Amino acid sequence: MSEGDNAWRIRIDGQEHEVDVDVAAMSGKIVVRLDGEVLEEDRIWFSDKEIRFELGGHEVLVEVDLAYGGFSVRSSLRLDGRHVEPLRR
Repeated sequence: MSEGDNAWRIRIDGQEHEVDVDVAAMSGKIVVRLDGEVLEEDRIWFSDKEIRFELGGHEVLVEVDLAYGGFSVRSSLRLDGRHVEPLRR
């Protein structure tokens, strides 16, 4: 598991949702899922990636960025601009 692989549980209007980010370190492939359904599938090469979507009237921002000179990938999630701690580290 890389630093890019993370999962978050967020509660919106009393309903719990899970956002998962999986990064394949060798290929740079990123998969972002919401409640198990693929939202975005892309690759990260030389620049950071932002995935934005709306959930129950709230803005969710998933950031995937290169770290350690491009040798690693990190991911983070913001809900309405506030950082959300991941479930796994």
